[in-house]
Amino acid sequence: MKQRVISAIIGLLLFIAVMTLFGTIVPNIAIALLAGMAVWELLNATGCAKNKLLCLLSLAFAVVVPFLSFTIMVQHLMLICFAYVLGIFFTLLYYHNTLNIQQAAMAFMFSLLIPFSLTSLLYLRDRLGIAQGIFYTFLTFASAWLSDTFAYFTGRKWGKHKLAPIISPKKTVEGAFGGIIGSMAGTSLLLWVVSLILKAAGMPIQIHFPQLLCVIPPLSAISIAGDLSASVIKRQFGVKDYGSIMPGHGGVMDRFDSVLLAAPLVFLISRYFPLVTAG
Repeated sequence: MKQRVISAIIGLLLFIAVMTLFGTIVPNIAIALLAGMAVWELLNATGCAKNKLLCLLSLAFAVVVPFLSFTIMVQHLMLICFAYVLGIFFTLLYYHNTLNIQQAAMAFMFSLLIPFSLTSLLYLRDRLGIAQGIFYTFLTFASAWLSDTFAYFTGRKWGKHKLAPIISPKKTVEGAFGGIIGSMAGTSLLLWVVSLILKAAGMPIQIHFPQLLCVIPPLSAISIAGDLSASVIKRQFGVKDYGSIMPGHGGVMDRFDSVLLAAPLVFLISRYFPLVTAG
């Protein structure tokens, strides 16, 4: 537990450091690094990394996406993805004796899901500005991580009914509900503090708290789904942790799996159900 707490504190400090430079290229670099490491962990865990060319293509795509602006992606998404698909299929054709379609498909899925999911936070910044981008980024991570934290402690104290006994034996229904309720309170409080900091920095925002309280439960629920989805892969491939870069937590995927589905949902919420306005 001590090791886990120390790693969490270091990670939190790094996160705050990146957020203070949110209007620069630093978040792009941070997300590119996270995407690259997460894709590598998944490729390694599923055996896809054995093909060096497939691994190289997947990693290159994952680290390049965070540096492509929202405008570029809107205008050239089909071309970018088509070129990548061609690269995957040419690799499959060349290594058809040792590389199977399942491995190619998994590499393609991982290298699309992870960078596009995390980069959606940068698209929020590019589309809505720094202040609202910071708000929605904190919403994404807080709703996922606070849900996980409250679920852990609630489950240990009152958990009796297994949520997914085969996929993740330690998760309980009581823990999931505790995570959602705790996230509603904790995320709302944190975002209120964020709004005060932004106001002091000359970037005031107005949070619509009734709408916010409505979206936190589905965000917490989808973060649990993301966590379970990553656990399924580990179970099917006999992997305990995706990595060891974060002592007590495992790899990047072990810590960010709950964010991967939450981030795109936050982006969609910002478009169709805005939670904040400037000033």
